[in-house]
Amino acid sequence: MNLAKNILNPKVSQGLLKQSCPQSTRLFYCYNAKILPPRCQASSEICAVHHRPVKISTVPYSSVLSDPENIGSRQKGVNFDTLGSWNNRLDMPILVDKSIEKGKLIPRIPLEVVGTASLIGRRKVNEDRWVVKQLTKDILYFGIFDGHGGLDVVDYTSQHMEEHLCFELTQTNDLSKVLDHAFVNLNNVITRHLAYYNTGQDHSMMGTTATVCLLRNSIELVVGNVGDSRAVLSREGHAKRLSHDHEAQDINEAARIKEYGGTVVENSLGTLLVNGRLTMTRSIGDVELKQFGVLAHPYIRSIEVKHGKDSFLVLMTDGLSYVLSDQEICDIIISSSIPSEAASLVADQALQFGSEDNVTALIIPFGAWGKYRSTTRTIPYSFGRNFFSTRY
Repeated sequence: MNLAKNILNPKVSQGLLKQSCPQSTRLFYCYNAKILPPRCQASSEICAVHHRPVKISTVPYSSVLSDPENIGSRQKGVNFDTLGSWNNRLDMPILVDKSIEKGKLIPRIPLEVVGTASLIGRRKVNEDRWVVKQLTKDILYFGIFDGHGGLDVVDYTSQHMEEHLCFELTQTNDLSKVLDHAFVNLNNVITRHLAYYNTGQDHSMMGTTATVCLLRNSIELVVGNVGDSRAVLSREGHAKRLSHDHEAQDINEAARIKEYGGTVVENSLGTLLVNGRLTMTRSIGDVELKQFGVLAHPYIRSIEVKHGKDSFLVLMTDGLSYVLSDQEICDIIISSSIPSEAASLVADQALQFGSEDNVTALIIPFGAWGKYRSTTRTIPYSFGRNFFSTRY
């Protein structure tokens, strides 16, 4: 303001008039924008000397302003632009209402960008199943299932889980309750179905894992699982497991089995088994073991997706997780350009690492997809990790 007053001072203005006409025009324009033409003709040197009160700054793409969820720190890898949009990444539309409500960009996850891959591996039959569905206008459903003992239970579960989820959504808005009730009710239906339609085949030893994710408005993520099929979130490039492996080596799980009258024994390879048969302590199906504490109640985890930090969620069967760590899986996926390519790459990598089981991966991209990609990241290599695994 002192500079503006000096311009209006006759004594000072005489000195200014001796300078170039564009310079005086620029000085006068800054404080009298309504009078003079809206474009400055002064050189950058003149502006820098005489216009200190006017602070002009530019924000590079890697600045903290480009990502409202990374306040106080600079980003890594491929960065947001200054408006927070996703450049050099997937083409995902924006949920306008939710973005306005949250004050940051919230992408809508199109089902067609979800990456999937399922390989039979060294098995004769592929008992893995996966599901990607739009349950309601606001809720997406992702599921992965790893059957054992036969195909009947895993097929029925993968085909009918959607029906139970939809019914439970009419009863409650709580997604955690929706998952818990859907798992238990579906298991009860299977139990009654197998008892009524007994074809002579031993269905009581058939079962499946189940890892189901519900995503509401691209923000609220609820994961429920029984068995050892995993759900892993990549946040800021780091693996964050959202599921729980229900295995007999878990002290709490083993204690429940023994409390119900079951046994936990170790086979010749050092693997702990429920009643000498099943590695899992929770599953859908396995009717004969339900009386011994093998539950269908899922472990449930609920989080808020942070699209400025979260790159993707990957669901996987144990054919993948037994030969690669969570972080190694995330590193391989991060190195890929699109989810479909990532799913194929990580599944192939598991077979190269010696996996003898079916391998299935399902990858859901979030707002930070591609953000933490690094050209220097290396893909792990192994001559045969299954030699050290207790699974086989």
